[in-house]
Amino acid sequence: MSARRVAVIGTGYVGLTTGACLASLGHSVVCADADPHKVDRLREARVDILEPALPETVRDALDAARLDFTGDTAAAVAEAEVVFLCLPTPMGAGGAADLAAVEAVAAQIRDVLPPGCVVVNKSTVPVGTCERVAALLGRDDVGVVSNPEFLREGRAVQDFLHPDRIVIGAADRDAARRVADLYAGLDAPLVLTDPASAELTKYAANFFLAMKLSFANNLATVCDRFGADINDVTEGIGRDPRIGSAFLRPGPGWGGSCLPKDTHALLTVCELAGVDFPLLRATIETNVTHQQQLVERVAAACGRGGDGSLHGVRLALYGLTFKAGTSDLRDLPRTLRRPAAARARRRTHGVRPCVA
Repeated sequence: MSARRVAVIGTGYVGLTTGACLASLGHSVVCADADPHKVDRLREARVDILEPALPETVRDALDAARLDFTGDTAAAVAEAEVVFLCLPTPMGAGGAADLAAVEAVAAQIRDVLPPGCVVVNKSTVPVGTCERVAALLGRDDVGVVSNPEFLREGRAVQDFLHPDRIVIGAADRDAARRVADLYAGLDAPLVLTDPASAELTKYAANFFLAMKLSFANNLATVCDRFGADINDVTEGIGRDPRIGSAFLRPGPGWGGSCLPKDTHALLTVCELAGVDFPLLRATIETNVTHQQQLVERVAAACGRGGDGSLHGVRLALYGLTFKAGTSDLRDLPRTLRRPAAARARRRTHGVRPCVA
C-alpha cells in the first residue's frame, strides 16, 4: 500500500476517527474544521470526544508527523489526492436529511480541488447525494465516491481498524479502487457497488438496528403482560444465529446521533419516491409509543394516576447519554429528556457519569 495525501473535512466522531486512523495506516492526513478553538486543541492532541483509543491514536499520528489540523479548508484540499467529507447531516424539516453543510463545503472546495483527486462522501446521506455533490463540483476531472461509515460510538477506532465490511460506491471504478487502496492494510470484505446502493446500505443498516430495538422494547411490554422474563426471552431467541443477540436489549427507547435522523430520513425519501414502507413507519412509531409508556409507568410507580402528573415528585435519572460509555447527549430518548413533559413541574436530578 502506498501512502496517500488525504484531506478530511470535519472533525466530529466520524471525521476525527477517519483522519487519525488513516494516518495510523501510514497516510498523510490533514483534517479541516471551521472551529478555530477546536483546531488549536486538536493540534495539541486534546480530544474532547469520549472515545476509547482515539486520543492516543491522534497523539501518535501527530508525533509521527502524519496528521495535522487546520481551519483553512481550501489549504487542506489543495494538494490532496483524496478528500473525505465528514460533515453533519442532521434531521431537517419534515424529517429529511439536512445537506446544507455538505453542499456548502462542496461549493467551497470546487475551484481548489487538484485535478484527478477523488471526493468521498463519508457522511450519512440520502440516495442521490453523490450525484448532487458531483453536480455542485462541476468537475469532470474529479471523481465522487460514496464510502459510508459503520462506526459504533465507544468502539469507533476498533471498528475503523477492524471493520466488518468496507462499502464503496462509485460510477468510476478507478476512483473506487483508489479509495479502496486506502484501506489495503485492513482485513475486511470489500463491497464495490454503485453510489445509490452504497448510500442506501447505510440507511438500511441503521433502520434494521432500530427495528430490532423497537422489537425488543415492544416484546418487553408483552413479557410484562404475561409475567415472562424479557432477558430470558431475548437470550433464547438471540442464540439463534439467524437472529443474533445484538440490539435485542430493551431500554427507554432508542436515540442518539444516528438512528432517529436516519430512520426519519429514509422514511422521508421513500415517501417522496412514492414507496410505502409500513415496517419502517411502525419501527419509529413503536419507539415513540414505548417512551410514552415508560413515562406513564414512572407516574404509576409514584402513585400518580389519571393525568400522570408528577408535580412535586423528585426524580433522579442515572445515565443521560443515549449509550453507556459515551458522553453523547444528542437526541437522547425523550423519556430522559422530559419525563411527563412540562406538565410535570417536577424536580429532576440527572447524573451523567461520562459527561464533564
